[in-house]
Amino acid sequence: MNEDYKILRDLAIEKKALLENYDNESKIKLWLDINNLKATRPPVHIHQVPWRELTHVEEMIVRCKDEFLQKLEFKLRKDIYEMKNFPGDMVYFNKIECPPVVYDSGFGLTDEVDIIRSGHINSQHFTPVLQSEDDIYKMKEATVEYDKEATKKRLEVLDDIFGGICSVELTGQKGLWFTPWDYLISRTGVTEAMIDLIERPDFVNLYVSRYVDVSLNRLERYKELGLWASNNNDTTVGSGGYGYISDLDEPPAPNIGVSLKNIWGCGNAQMFSEVSPDMHWEFSLRHEMRWLEKFGVNYYGCCEQLHFKIDILSRIPGLRKISMSPWADLDIARENIARRYVMSIKPTPTSVAMQPFDEDVIRNEINSHLDKTEGNPTEFVFKDISTVMHEPHRLNVWDKVVREEIDKRF
Repeated sequence: MNEDYKILRDLAIEKKALLENYDNESKIKLWLDINNLKATRPPVHIHQVPWRELTHVEEMIVRCKDEFLQKLEFKLRKDIYEMKNFPGDMVYFNKIECPPVVYDSGFGLTDEVDIIRSGHINSQHFTPVLQSEDDIYKMKEATVEYDKEATKKRLEVLDDIFGGICSVELTGQKGLWFTPWDYLISRTGVTEAMIDLIERPDFVNLYVSRYVDVSLNRLERYKELGLWASNNNDTTVGSGGYGYISDLDEPPAPNIGVSLKNIWGCGNAQMFSEVSPDMHWEFSLRHEMRWLEKFGVNYYGCCEQLHFKIDILSRIPGLRKISMSPWADLDIARENIARRYVMSIKPTPTSVAMQPFDEDVIRNEINSHLDKTEGNPTEFVFKDISTVMHEPHRLNVWDKVVREEIDKRF
């Protein structure tokens, strides 16, 4: 047997054994209740772990030679490690999802970036390449191609590897990360973009509008090719938790060729944390609406402060979740949300990066969040974890402490 195949089969067998005693059903109900706006026990999701700090951990060493199979191996190792160490309220299944082979050209406007590396954290400086109206139209419509023959061969390989252990399922595109300002500031420069809001507002509206134009064209191309998949399942939506919800149809099998009205959409404007609600609407959200209206339900936000922008966000069709970053004022947010939307709480990742490590810091923060969100549908999404100071057990402690404090109240 091919050595890569043996590695993957052994991991799949280990995961299958763990799943025999893993309670997916109760965890799924937590996500479903919260997304259906029931103020029940908040589910917990641990996301964006600094896996590079675990490369010395025996069970996280990737050994496959094939590049595509390496990704599958890492996914299996990650799932197994999480289930053993910090499962939160995450959901895992005995299946392998096979993505279709898709060639996507992107929008053609490249960025020029200088990267300063400090250990495993990078700092980036962007050189403006989008400075004039002519530059805006260098943003081109994406060319998207679906290689069905290559996809068929990929499915055959996976069936050969995992046959008799777990199911293999063709799964389409569960969404596209849509965030005009993340894309644009890397081509305009951060400082330059903020100045343009004041000095060249028409120019700003033009390049945001152009980004939305090409994004919608790409969206339609995926639709024409029948590539959309449901994310009403164990898929993280936006910067939040899972997408289980009663408002959308159940995913088909295989999960591909789904209508956009049966998919979560998302948007954000991370650079607009200190921008007023009026300017946020003018230079981002009113443009984003053309994208967000395509989907059945929507998630909005990421790292920006949104507690004082609920009025403009309420204009989003099908809005269901709003990101509450570590800098959000949760008292104001709860008052403004008034149980209409899920508060997607982002606990601060500094709690697992502090020296000395102190679990009481975690306990105090979570209890403060629970006090301030009482009565409102809430989820906890622990993300943007840049470091655990090479002590991965800190995530085990975080998970244990957070769920203990939640369980005391629910």
